[in-house]
Amino acid sequence: MKREFKVLCFTDDATGRDVEMLLPIRYFAERFLNCKFYHALNIDIHQIYRIKPDIILSANTIGSNLYFEISRIAHSQNIPLFALISEGNFRTDGSFNIWGFNRDKKFYQEYICCWSERTAEFLKKEVPEAANKIVVTGGTGFDRYSIYDFMKKEYFLKKYNKENFSKVIGYAGWAFGKKDHKRGREELISFFKGDESKLEWVEKQRIAVREILKKAIEDNPDTLFILKQHPQENAPERPEPVVNEMSELAHYPNAVYLCNEESIHDLISVSDIWTCFESTTALESWLMGKQTVFINPDPNFNRDPLYKGSALAKNYDEFSQMIIEYYSSGRIEEFFLSDKSAMREELIKNIIGYGDGFNHIRASYYFKKTLDKISEGKFKPVYKLHAWHFIVYLLIRIAAPFYNRKIYSRLYKLKKHLWVFENYKMDKLNLLYKRYSVYLDNFYKQKNIEEKYYTGALFKNLFE
Repeated sequence: MKREFKVLCFTDDATGRDVEMLLPIRYFAERFLNCKFYHALNIDIHQIYRIKPDIILSANTIGSNLYFEISRIAHSQNIPLFALISEGNFRTDGSFNIWGFNRDKKFYQEYICCWSERTAEFLKKEVPEAANKIVVTGGTGFDRYSIYDFMKKEYFLKKYNKENFSKVIGYAGWAFGKKDHKRGREELISFFKGDESKLEWVEKQRIAVREILKKAIEDNPDTLFILKQHPQENAPERPEPVVNEMSELAHYPNAVYLCNEESIHDLISVSDIWTCFESTTALESWLMGKQTVFINPDPNFNRDPLYKGSALAKNYDEFSQMIIEYYSSGRIEEFFLSDKSAMREELIKNIIGYGDGFNHIRASYYFKKTLDKISEGKFKPVYKLHAWHFIVYLLIRIAAPFYNRKIYSRLYKLKKHLWVFENYKMDKLNLLYKRYSVYLDNFYKQKNIEEKYYTGALFKNLFE
């Protein structure tokens, strides 16, 4: 009988970016690689000792202290670690900290799964000693745009009691709200390479964008504006609402202001146009066939090149003209300029590698190679009980039955961990996986994945 592999999968939440990256790999591994999955939040590290996995799967190893600690523990206990990269669209001009929270400056995972050739070649030069580990898989989280069905506009309008609207414009927030709390300010100052004076620029831009959005909302009462808060504005230690470019517009009858209530792909799906100050959601919008507008009152800042593939509005008059163009002809003319169309193709290749829905299968190829090493006996795990991890595990389960958000958000030691009590059972993740499995079933049938896998053609076609 073929051996079953126990896979312990760590994510930073029960929903969101990291979960979206890993669930397609779970589907492939369960279907073809004889794997059984266990999920845990990355704060719940004691699960390593409880489950004693054959392999640990992680979305990241540098994005937080917890992810890095898991990678170091896996290495010290000789447990193979397979990890992806959450922020795979990093800059290769030297401004990106490739180590993040990795204080050891060593990659402990079996493979370093890059989104694109651009980032892979950069890492090989920066960390030549790890060059044999660096592979290109594409961004697995972007596969969903080729595989899943997303929320329909009619459903969204009914859900939010906005059925009197037919026109919908979405806006993805920038992290303006970070400036109001200590950690957020530090992150913004770091983004601006230590120049604290740039916080004044941030505030001016926040107000300028707010005023453009405000006038658009007021001048288009027949159009619903979905205003999506940036997820990183809500620091764990700050449960109270933030002040950003959208928060003061939530009272308008033709506006819906959302934090984490809906997935970003669903919001893009229900919108006619997708707009932002600066956001990687622009690329996701292109994959879904949506036209995008960057609202940049002052374009002179260190921007991600995604703006080169979008229409640009520096003021309200330009933004208003684009809205008029779209709803009169279905096209924003600037968006379809030949240089912008070519730039979008280049950006997709340079950022996520591939937009064909097969990135999770490319990653699964290297995941399988890791499992093969386990079968060959190249790993002898030694599971060591860690007292502090056990204490954290107990505290979560002791405090969780009494969880009340209003009460816990007032308690200093607990308010930073509200997300843990709300997600440690991973119920939301399991519901997502059940829903996504239907779409993956259909995709695999359409692409004849099963036959290609068992004949050996699947991986051969992808890597030749």
